[in-house]
Amino acid sequence: MKTRSLLLPASGLLLVALLYGCNAPSQRKAATAPTFHEIVIDGDTSEWPGDTAAYSDEHYLYLRFSVQGEQETLQASSRTVTLLVDADADKATGYVSDLAPMNELGVDLEVQFSPPGPTGTPLKGVRISSVDTAGNRTTIPTTNFDFLCAPTYASSWYEARISRTPESKGSLPEAGLLGPGKVTCMATFADAGGNIFAFSDPTSITTDPVCPGGKREVNFAPPAKPAGGVRVVSWNIEKSAPADKPEAFARVLTYLSPDVVLFQEWEKGDDAAMKAWLDKNLGAAPPWNVRKAKGDMTNGGGVAIASRFPLEAVLGDSLFATYKEDDGKEQRRPVRYIGALATTPMGPMLLGSVHLKSGGSKDTIEDRRRIAEARAINATFLAVARATNAPYRLISGDLNLVGTRPALDVLRAGLDTDASDLTPAPTEVFGDSSYFTWRDDTTPFGPGRLDWMVYSDASAKVANSFVLDVSRMTDTELTKIGIQREDAKASDHLPVVTDLLPAK
Repeated sequence: MKTRSLLLPASGLLLVALLYGCNAPSQRKAATAPTFHEIVIDGDTSEWPGDTAAYSDEHYLYLRFSVQGEQETLQASSRTVTLLVDADADKATGYVSDLAPMNELGVDLEVQFSPPGPTGTPLKGVRISSVDTAGNRTTIPTTNFDFLCAPTYASSWYEARISRTPESKGSLPEAGLLGPGKVTCMATFADAGGNIFAFSDPTSITTDPVCPGGKREVNFAPPAKPAGGVRVVSWNIEKSAPADKPEAFARVLTYLSPDVVLFQEWEKGDDAAMKAWLDKNLGAAPPWNVRKAKGDMTNGGGVAIASRFPLEAVLGDSLFATYKEDDGKEQRRPVRYIGALATTPMGPMLLGSVHLKSGGSKDTIEDRRRIAEARAINATFLAVARATNAPYRLISGDLNLVGTRPALDVLRAGLDTDASDLTPAPTEVFGDSSYFTWRDDTTPFGPGRLDWMVYSDASAKVANSFVLDVSRMTDTELTKIGIQREDAKASDHLPVVTDLLPAK
């Protein structure tokens, strides 16, 4: 099987979209088949086989791509990246361009990141369209293809998946993407005027039969908290939603049975009001303890720590971040953060709930502010960690990584008990080989991993770690665990769950 890439001389950019096929169903079942690779959509392509950059199994077509020397926020860029999919490797179906090498495809499906708007200027988000032989495009909701791309921030490599068992097939041909056959793909890179200046060679891959059951569903329950462990849940609950519609949150949190909950976007009420909500909806025994930041999300509020264990106030209730505007003027703004020291059965655990600035993209004022906020939290958390010598440490919340990654790395730098960085918990979506914590079908953006949990792996180990998306579970399993499918829509963010145990 051949892999190819193309170096374009005008810009010196190398756009890679190397394609690879496999026989996933038979390989998954055969214990002696060493060539099957599980692709996890998390922004880390190290598990991909060799130097290939696409793969297929019975559920998805996977692609990874890169622009050498370039890093931009994919869904908020001044340029458009387009993945062209000839779903049956047949020019008789789909649109055939008059431009080479795009004229080697009959494009049936098109995925555009930062797609062109009515005037040609790229819009934000991602758009999937079916394409007919005349080149007419019909927009299809990304949810139809269970579409996902990672990471959400500017990176050297991106990876994406397209479902081979979509909710609606529309006019797509039956073979190739939707069944056994061949698929031909390529990627293009266009400037703000729509001019293509980088592209990959078209490459065909062989696909196997799709999963006979259609959409992949989870028919088993999330793991229970281990004996002696501490379960921490972090959840951006979207605009104080539990205060107005408690039922869904009560069902999910009751089932998860956390020892500690780190909340974001809960503005309504004070500590006592939150404690009353928890006592009423989750049970008052053992008693809940709450530390909630004062104010609203504009002045450092909306974040809270609730715990079944005693909580001690620590430094950090009123943090400020200093950063520069585009004109160079210095700004000082409050940071949405609160800390506490919990007395757990494992020992003292230093906790932080955080909600960094949203919006923007790479090199924007919002991204600079996120990094400044992370720096302020890091300095305060480090000072408290040194003063208390807490053996266990954890920070979690909505980091809004829609620009660059440094805010995450600045936040966790040097905070472990051995002076190393705190480690991101492997919060894979339960029952799905992917990482995302946010999705909102009313926006143009695809799902992404905005919420992170970092912990002290020098002293603690992860027993379980996952993101709960109940919309992916079967009705039978949801009935067993007492959660409703609609509970997935309680917030635009999903609960992030990690069970910690002592490392030794």
